Amino acid sequence: MTYKVLIIEDNTDCRELFAVLIRHLGFQVIEADDGEIGVQKALAEKPDLIFMDIDMPSMSGIQAIECLRESSITKNTPIVVCTGWTAQNHREAALRCGAHAVISKPVSLSYLQTLLLNFLPRPTEPLNVQ
Repeated sequence: MTYKVLIIEDNTDCRELFAVLIRHLGFQVIEADDGEIGVQKALAEKPDLIFMDIDMPSMSGIQAIECLRESSITKNTPIVVCTGWTAQNHREAALRCGAHAVISKPVSLSYLQTLLLNFLPRPTEPLNVQ
């Protein structure tokens, strides 16, 4: 089984870097460039884990988490907030609305792997990368 990871991040470079790293670790990646699209993709694709930024256009990460927690489809999906904001109040707000963890950018490959494996077992079948 290959697990699906949804990355909701408005910064293209950051989103693409996360996608490359996560694919390298053997996970399938779905991408969204803002909170509203991310919520739509989460409900349609049913990812096993969501990485989310806080500061995004059209719908913030906090608002997106709140929407995801209201749906029976995504209410239990692990959400990791990955943000450049380091203020304690942002971290507390994300955790209060339903994030499982909050991490600060930048993130090393080894830390990302540890984090992914804390929430998901290692994929058991190789990915068909083209």
